[in-house]
Formats: sequence, structure tokens, C-alpha cells
Amino acid sequence: MIFLLRLAPAARGEDATLTVAFTSPSVSAGESMSVWLNALNASSNEISWTFPPRIESRITSLQGTFDGSMELASTNAGAVVIAPGAFVRREYLSTVPDSVTGLVVVEFPKLNVNRAAVEVQKPVAGAPGKKNHSVFTQYVQQVEPEEAGKGFEPNRFFKEHISGYEPMYFIGGIRPRNAKFQISFAYQLLNADGPLATKAPALKGFNIAYTQLSLWDLSAASTAFEDTSYKPEFFYSWRNITRARPSDWIQLDLQTGLKHESNGKDGVDSRSVNIAYFQPTFTLGRDEGFQLTLQPRTWLYLGDLTDNPDIDQYRGYADLRLVVGWKRGVQLAAFGRMGKDGNHKSLQLDLTYPMRRFFGSFTLYLDAQYFTGYGESLLGYNQKSHELRLGLALFR
Repeated sequence: MIFLLRLAPAARGEDATLTVAFTSPSVSAGESMSVWLNALNASSNEISWTFPPRIESRITSLQGTFDGSMELASTNAGAVVIAPGAFVRREYLSTVPDSVTGLVVVEFPKLNVNRAAVEVQKPVAGAPGKKNHSVFTQYVQQVEPEEAGKGFEPNRFFKEHISGYEPMYFIGGIRPRNAKFQISFAYQLLNADGPLATKAPALKGFNIAYTQLSLWDLSAASTAFEDTSYKPEFFYSWRNITRARPSDWIQLDLQTGLKHESNGKDGVDSRSVNIAYFQPTFTLGRDEGFQLTLQPRTWLYLGDLTDNPDIDQYRGYADLRLVVGWKRGVQLAAFGRMGKDGNHKSLQLDLTYPMRRFFGSFTLYLDAQYFTGYGESLLGYNQKSHELRLGLALFR
């Protein structure tokens, strides 16, 4: 039976009218919840629609608000052709938090589609399908618990926790010694549907991150690295404080954390610095339109600065990243900072262009980067340089 409660008008996206519907009027807490995403072609021409592999969801109940996601039940996530007046639907699955009971409203913030309601019942003790594992099974044989409706999937678990963080690229300059690359990723510490995150959704904001920036001298006999900065980090992120939808004009995120940076060298070449920082992010513009992102950051230095006692003269106590362009199109990113006395200015510009339009098999970006100022590497934090590089970016 299809159970659908329309609480908001259906949204149109990519010329398809979208609605969601539950396959059952009720579900049990801790069990699998199923919804259909329907894409209707209300036009007089054929259209193409692509079902996303995952849609973000938000459950509002008397027990609180729980953010999560729903996975596409089948592997058919590609584009489909919808005839005029026809519709295509796909099933999405997720697990209802154990602590939720009663009538709940489910929203899909990023999809901009109607909300729906479903009755969540308390789980029945000893109900069919519930497994009573022995102590040995629980703590030795099957320590990683199964999720409702599916077995444990390490690849999906990894995908849910790991995300790109700072830009990732490999670029080279006119001179062979000027190659530069950066890798960066963040890891969400808590399971999105685990007991801690379910009872206190705010705890999902805790993350660890790692960034590595290297200057590579390809002209050296052993193609040695000129300098490498290692940047482990612990931070807390408040995402979308304004509860913005894709059609809204402004979104605010906040982040605060602790960051270490060192170059792994010893003696006179040793460099290290620790900071505690605060970083708001303002995004202006609709999700599918032209956007301006402002990301100021301010920090305090922590601990011993013996390796580079005057680093604040060159890095100061704040920086600013500005991004203009389109989320799925051309973007220009500018990163600037100055020393504490207003001198020793530095600026980095990255112009990126998606290659998928021409090479559909690769999700890469062309990256043209220009740097001018001080401290492109931690070793040379007090040295001035000017570099123009071209290459490829994986994440921007």
C-alpha cells in the first residue's frame, strides 16, 4: 500500500516533477524504512532524469530531529528516459533510529521535494526477523552489527565516513623543480545512525582530517621533495546552520578545531606550528546558480614556536578564502593572508574547469594556479616567491 502525506508542493527539477511516498503507513524503530522517489514528466517531450545513489533525509519527531540519508535500493542509478505524461520511480532505504516513536515527518532538504509522514512503532520483543546472538557471536564472530535490511558493507561504511577536505591537485610549473601536489581528506568519527549520533545528532560534527602539501623538485637526481607539510587536524563542524535548501540564497556553516603542521625535518630545517582556529563559511547564491563563498578564518598559536619564532610576522592571525562561480562549472578560488603588521602579503588563485563535459569517464578538473607572496612551503615561511602552475585537480 502506498501511503503519502503531502505537506508541501511537489518540486520540479531537471524538468521532472518529484514526489516521495512511503510503501507502508507504519514502520518499527530500528528497522528498515522504504520510500519511493517518483519522477513525473509533465511536459509534452521526452526528458532524461538521473536518480541519485543517495538522498539526504531529516526525521522530525517528539524525540528530536535526526539527520541521515537514504540509499538507492537497486543499482540502477543511471539516467532514464521518461515519456510525456509518464513517470519512473525508484526505492530508497534507510534505518529508523531506535529512539524514535510516534508520528514523524520525513524531509529531504537537498532534494527540495515534498515532506511525508509515517507512524513509527516500538519494536516488538521476540518479533520475527530479530536475531538473538550468543555472547560469542556478538563479541567475537559478528562484532560489526548488521544493518536493518542489509548486511554490513565495509565499502559503503568507508564512503559514508570519508570525504574530500581541502583541494586535492597535482600541478607543475615551467621549471621542473616547481611541481606541487596536495592530498586532503576528512573522516567523520561517529556513525550517522549509531546510538550516540541518534540520541545527540550534534555529535556527528566531530571529525579528524589529514592534509599533505608537497613541493617536488623533478629536476633533482633523485626527484626529491623540496619540502612537505604534514597537517593532522581535529575539528567540529556545524553544517547548514540556516537550514538552507538548494533554492535558498544564503547558507552559513561554522567550524572550529585544532591543527598541527610540521615538515618532518630536523635541525635547522625543522618547522612546526600548532593553532586553534574558528572558521565561518558564508555561501551566497542558489545551489544550481552562480555562487559566492566567503570563508574567513582566525586563529591563535599554541605551544612552542622555537623552530619559527617569527611566523606570525608572515602568516598573521587570519586568512580569507573566496570562491566565485558555479558548483558544477567554472570556479575561481582566491586565498589571501598577511603578516600581523599588515605586510608580507600572500595570494593564491586557482581557476578550475570540470573536464567531465569533454571526458565523461573522468571526474577531474583542469587547474591553473598562481601564487605570489611568502610561505608557499612551511620551510620557506619567510621567503617570497612567484609561481604559475598548471595541472589537474581531483577535489576543489
